[in-house]
Amino acid sequence: MEYILILIAAVFVNNIVLSQFLGICPFLGVSNKVSTSVGMSGAVLFVMTIATLATYLLHQFVLVPSGLDYLRTITFILIIASLVQMVEIILKKVSPPLYQALGVFLPLITTN
Repeated sequence: MEYILILIAAVFVNNIVLSQFLGICPFLGVSNKVSTSVGMSGAVLFVMTIATLATYLLHQFVLVPSGLDYLRTITFILIIASLVQMVEIILKKVSPPLYQALGVFLPLITTN
């Protein structure tokens, strides 16, 4: 029985290809030019920083006191998706060439 569990863990849980595959699509699509890669990394850094702050505050001061802690994952997804949309709108106004270069990869921040 232990061998079967080890095999399942090796195939599904500890598989480096599956676990590292999540961030590879934006990396391969954006890494052709250094300026585009820097722009993508800046957008990801901005979204992660703001999302961390917003989700922490919402979790600590709204969800936990209200007893709605079980809605944490859904709330986090909604906040991150809305922040990505905000970054997309800001990039469209501030830097249209960067927005054009990122193209479809900007919404991938949400999934990653």
